[in-house]
Amino acid sequence: MKRTLLLCAALLALPALAADDVAGSIEGVYKRRFMNTINAGADRPAERYLAEDVVEIVRQDGDHVYLRAYLEFANGHTCSVWGIAGREGEDFVYRQQSMPAAGEAPCTLKVNVKPGKIVLDDRDAAGAATCRAKCGARGTLSGYTVERKARRPIRYMNRLQESRQYREAVSEFQGMQPPRS
Repeated sequence: MKRTLLLCAALLALPALAADDVAGSIEGVYKRRFMNTINAGADRPAERYLAEDVVEIVRQDGDHVYLRAYLEFANGHTCSVWGIAGREGEDFVYRQQSMPAAGEAPCTLKVNVKPGKIVLDDRDAAGAATCRAKCGARGTLSGYTVERKARRPIRYMNRLQESRQYREAVSEFQGMQPPRS
């Protein structure tokens, strides 16, 4: 009887533990291919080409994920951002630690996890985009959505963890952590 009660208690606790691992549930690479356009001017026809948005999310622990987003927009403009995002309520939030250029706000990028999608958003309380410096003229990180069903396992984890972007993100994150005693 005692053994049965312990087993039942353990089984009841499993869904709660699994439900709380949001970071693990979104880990993967999300890609979206689409036809993009370069407009060369009124005297030349628009040039179309295959473009690809890539969002990588890697679980660091239950409260942190590594995020890298490379998004393509018209005329070859892009957004490119990477960093470690920490859990704040239901979201993960990346806060740029390095000093931005004069007149720019530090980039703050929210990763909002919803049942069927993940929404990246850099807007502050006033609605202004905070990550403009990470994007070209036609790019934006305001309200970018990826479908969760597009998630694929990252089969190149060693290469990702050796990348400049990942190393910079970890270094920035470690620099803002309190020293361990």
